[in-house]
Amino acid sequence: MKHLSIFILTLTLSLSATAQTKLAGEEQKQVLEKIDKAATGMKSMQCDFLQTKTMKMLKHDMVSKGVMYFKHPNQLRWQYTSPYDYIFILNGEKVNIKSTKSSQQIDVQKNKMFRQITGIILNSITGGNLKNSADFTVEIYRSGKSHFARLYPKKKELKQIYQTIEIHFNPALTMVSSVRMTEKTGDVTVVQLQNVKTNIAINAKMFDTH
Repeated sequence: MKHLSIFILTLTLSLSATAQTKLAGEEQKQVLEKIDKAATGMKSMQCDFLQTKTMKMLKHDMVSKGVMYFKHPNQLRWQYTSPYDYIFILNGEKVNIKSTKSSQQIDVQKNKMFRQITGIILNSITGGNLKNSADFTVEIYRSGKSHFARLYPKKKELKQIYQTIEIHFNPALTMVSSVRMTEKTGDVTVVQLQNVKTNIAINAKMFDTH
């Protein structure tokens, strides 16, 4: 009986530590303002990332690694280095997608869906535009000492792709730590940002779309 009591107590403490509390009203507003302020102050970012994709049709998770470079307001280089080489570059209104076999340029302004997707990518990395999002209903949750934003798509095009997107922040609310995207199919992609450096000089060649 003693061991059972200890087990129940340990389980209760564990569940309490990971409990999620939905914020509302003034408390949510304050958190969103702090996130927005930090995002506004972020002029550049460089990090490694670990991406794990769970698909219903596969028995094992798909794990990828890479590096990311961001420069305010709309320059992004998302480069997979393992298990394959694949580069996504956003520079203003131009996108270049490169692999070992091909290269493709896209005009974001001429493709509504792609424009929305690139916006999601930028906002997920910086945590910006959550306070007045036109594309998502935003809910803020507290989990232990940290917070995360749960986004529900408003627009038809996004609803066809995503159920929810969760953007997790460090305890100080100054930086995104991970992003969890749950697709309509039930597939889940989690991206963890590692070795993050902010407001550093980044070579302009990193965002060359030619």
